[in-house]
This record gives sequence, structure tokens and C-alpha cells, in this order.
Amino acid sequence: MLTEGEIRALIVLHGEQTVSEFATQLDRSPSYTSELVDRLEATGLVETRRHGKTKQVRPSDAKALEILAAITQEYSHIEWPELLSGATLRVLYYLETPRAATDLAHRADVHRSTVHRALDPLQHRGIVYKTDDDAYVLNEGFEQLSTLARELAHHDHRQTVEQHTDTYTILWESLDEFLVQTADEITAEDFRSTGPEQFQTYDLPLLARDRRYYLYSETMNDLSPATVCCHMLVIDSGARSQSYCLLLLSHVDVDRDELRTQAVTYGVDDLVEDLLTYLDTGGEQRSSRLPEWEEFQELAADYGVSA
Repeated sequence: MLTEGEIRALIVLHGEQTVSEFATQLDRSPSYTSELVDRLEATGLVETRRHGKTKQVRPSDAKALEILAAITQEYSHIEWPELLSGATLRVLYYLETPRAATDLAHRADVHRSTVHRALDPLQHRGIVYKTDDDAYVLNEGFEQLSTLARELAHHDHRQTVEQHTDTYTILWESLDEFLVQTADEITAEDFRSTGPEQFQTYDLPLLARDRRYYLYSETMNDLSPATVCCHMLVIDSGARSQSYCLLLLSHVDVDRDELRTQAVTYGVDDLVEDLLTYLDTGGEQRSSRLPEWEEFQELAADYGVSA
């Protein structure tokens, strides 16, 4: 997420100063500092302006910087730049709750040895500890480190989407992906249309809406029916959206194992289990938001779906 040099610069930078003054404070060359400022400006974590012939730099109003300042000021005796660089922030993103190394590796998409290498120095300093069942936990007073990692990722996601639209809402996010709602069309390569619009792919044309929905992902090429169903429930968990998901699950051969895995990822696992139970019992077991079975059969018939 951030290099050691970038973290050190963000910790040192207070108020507005010239790049030359900043270089002196960092004890680095003006050319190195200028390149560093350019990188941080591209991330939206610092801002620059020209004042005569000099270039001034100052921290942005990113919430992540407030959290970083609070942590480093409270624990000023700790050498934070070397502890938080590399993959450490990726791992800390998922340490908002106790997790084993294998779980952290899977979620952060790193090797298990990388998790140990990132967290062992923190454990040595009493910042994290291990439970009896080998789960890593942030010690009391250091929980904000996970919040910092999450806020940095959120800031990065905002920077990414703001290259394409000014009006948007992030509905769900993980370390490297996010689901966004906007009124604008986004055609960039890593934004994949999802939600109601994707139901047309399965011959289930839903009513047109003014809002558009996109999953930003640098790795996911195609959205499976299971993923689209989960996105629909994130977008709107109401009765209508659940009924549409029932149509999709009845109309398309959906891998249930994948569906359940995706549902956990998107935090809609309880809703998905309700939908599957409803279909498996012919509506005999249903939540309050699901239709009577006869009503669903009528809806399915309207869309040419066998229920």
C-alpha cells in the first residue's frame, strides 16, 4: 500500500512547507523528495501549490492521515515506517478481528510466510499477540492500525472512482475491490457493470434505473451468476431484489458452493441461505420479505422462468 519512505514522509510532514525544507526534514536529497512528493500527490495524500518559484507541499485532508498522526504521536517511541511498510498494511486490513495466519494470507492474497514476516516484528513489540489457538490479535490501544489500513484502502478506492465520476456511493469494499453506485457510465477496463443491468445477460430484463452499478476489480474478468446475485443483495436487500435473485437462482444453474462463498465475502450470507431454503422447500420456509410461493410462481411465469 505504502512504502517505508512514503510512510516516513507522511509522519514527518506537518503544515505547509517548501519541498526543499521537506527534504531537509527528511534528510533526503531534493530530487528524491520531489519524486516522493509527486507519488504522494498522485495518491491524494498530499497537496502542492506554487508560491513564486518554490513548490509548497502540505498534507491533504484524508482521514487516514488523521489516524496515522494520532497513532504515531501517541506511540512516538516506535519506529512506525519500518513496521508498516510492505505487506504489513495489507495484513492489518483484515486484523479488525482475531484471525489465524492462513485466514489472513487468504484474505490479503499473500503467502502465509508473508503474514508471519509482517506481524512478527509487531508481536515482538507487543503490538499484536497470539491466542492459544494461534490467531493473531491487535493488543489494546493498537486497534486503530487496522482502521488505518482500511481507511487507506478506502481513500485509494475513492481516488480511483473519482477519475471517472464526481457523484458516487461505495456500497461495499475489500482491500482491492469495491462495488460502486453512480449515475454516470464508466467504461474503464477494470469497472465491470453489475446489478440489475447484468440480469439482462440471463434473459431477465429488469426495469431500467437511473443508477448504474460497477464492481472495480483488477483480477476478476467475468461476473458469475452467483456474484451478480450477491451484488444485487448488497445494492438492495428488499423484497423486490430478493425476488429477482430467486428468479436468477431458478433460471440459471448456479454453483451453490461458490454462491455461499461469495455471500460470505459480500456479507449477505444470511440472505442467501434464506433464498436457498425458500427454493428448496417450495416456499414453505420463508422470511418475511419473501413472497408467498404462489406469488413467486406468477412472477416467474411473467419472466418465462420455471419455478
